[in-house]
Amino acid sequence: MKNISSICVNPKIESLCIGKFDGVHIAHQKLFSYLDYNRGAVLIVDMLNPPYLTPMQERWIPYPCYKVRLEEIKDQDCESFVLFLKTFFPNLKKIIVGYDFRFGKNRAYIPKDLEAFFEVCVVDQVLLDEIPIHRQSILKALSNGEMSKVNAMLGRIYAIQGEVIRGQGRGTKECVPTLNLEVKDYILPKSGVYATLSEIKGVKYKSVSFVGHRFSSDGKFAIESHLLDTHIHHKEGEITIGFIALIRENQRFASLALLKEQIQKDILEAKTILTASPHLY
Repeated sequence: MKNISSICVNPKIESLCIGKFDGVHIAHQKLFSYLDYNRGAVLIVDMLNPPYLTPMQERWIPYPCYKVRLEEIKDQDCESFVLFLKTFFPNLKKIIVGYDFRFGKNRAYIPKDLEAFFEVCVVDQVLLDEIPIHRQSILKALSNGEMSKVNAMLGRIYAIQGEVIRGQGRGTKECVPTLNLEVKDYILPKSGVYATLSEIKGVKYKSVSFVGHRFSSDGKFAIESHLLDTHIHHKEGEITIGFIALIRENQRFASLALLKEQIQKDILEAKTILTASPHLY
């Protein structure tokens, strides 16, 4: 996996994208397209606290990545910010930013203020079906369980990664076997049942996954994934769950029998959705 570095001196860099880049969505990819091949880099301004849309941004950025904390630069004036950039990238010639980029104390400075020092490329707002592509748009769609919209804005399947943990132990005996995950730092989609792809040791499996409180049993929050048409007992390690479509919202069932009946319907629905989308895996 490509590393993300704290900012350091690199005289090879001649063009630089600057931004927060949480989500690394299709608008960000457009910014990256203006970087110089082999002489471009991305400077991530880390101003967010977890959870994130993309905890490990460097996986989705096809250029060297450097990170700086917002606190280190937020009170600078324009000249100080330019000196900061030139100290670490002495041969920097071009800056690429989004249309809403602001910097410095009280966010008082705009891209035009940098034009005396660099070539400045400002990338216009990117739309998808007339919806502006930015973090808030993705968060809204994610909170509504609109995974096709989320995935289209990201340009990839939205996925979370977690460690396998011990579950209730009821699934295999009473319903269906599930892999239970502990997930940190990721923003989760709306509570409910999803058609998903679960990746284990580099292999993707069709799956149906649940996110939410188990209203019909112990009431605790859980993230569970049932692998379809396979019998893998993965008791430890990491699993990645990619969300394809919301099947239904979370709900309470009056009996275990009704829950089991609904789970079988969820499985059939997940198989139908995933079979109709073979290009995803």
